[in-house]
Amino acid sequence: MKNHHDDILYFSSDKLAALGLESLLGSLPFNSHVHELWSLSTVISQCEKLKPRLLIFIFHENMPLAGTFKVLYALQQQFPAMPVLVLTRRLLPVMYALSRYLPTLSVLDLKSPRTVLINYLIDCFSGVTPLPLPDGADILLPDRQLRVLLMMAWGYSAEHIGGRLGISHKTVNAHKLNALTRLQVKSKNDMADLFMVIDELRMLVSWLRLHRNGKLSEMALHSLEELLEA
Repeated sequence: MKNHHDDILYFSSDKLAALGLESLLGSLPFNSHVHELWSLSTVISQCEKLKPRLLIFIFHENMPLAGTFKVLYALQQQFPAMPVLVLTRRLLPVMYALSRYLPTLSVLDLKSPRTVLINYLIDCFSGVTPLPLPDGADILLPDRQLRVLLMMAWGYSAEHIGGRLGISHKTVNAHKLNALTRLQVKSKNDMADLFMVIDELRMLVSWLRLHRNGKLSEMALHSLEELLEA
């Protein structure tokens, strides 16, 4: 009987990319059964059911990113030994940075050469640790910068944010520019993607800081539970 640990799960927001991935997976020298996920909402339950050897996400240009960071965090917590590969061009520096803090997460540019992806998959199935990826962005922003971005995502003006935080609108804009520089967000599309996930990113950064300092309090755990259940 086939071992469930040889199963591969994948989710793709683009049908052509899904067909290309299936073709590539079928060419690998492994006896694996490939399953397609139709919704991010089923990822956790399907991983619990199949215990896959590998989980792959393709986040294409046509997919809203809201909820993706939450899923990646939940997978790390619930399946700490399961490799997860993200193929995307969306917020790549931020994604690379996430992979530094979520040990089972790897990120590749969606336009990577086919040989690069094949080598990664072979290494994964052979138990070899993948080569280090680019350093990516600096996601451990001060909370004030993250709060400014979050309020901008809510549609507040710099003047309104300044009034709420007790700072000038010039300081608000300075926080925004510093944050975008550190996150390597350079285009309007990147900004739109960032605003979709800024609340999730802020929660993850808070968790990372507390975890690093050995101060993961009950309040912090409660906040993260709310993030996962949202």
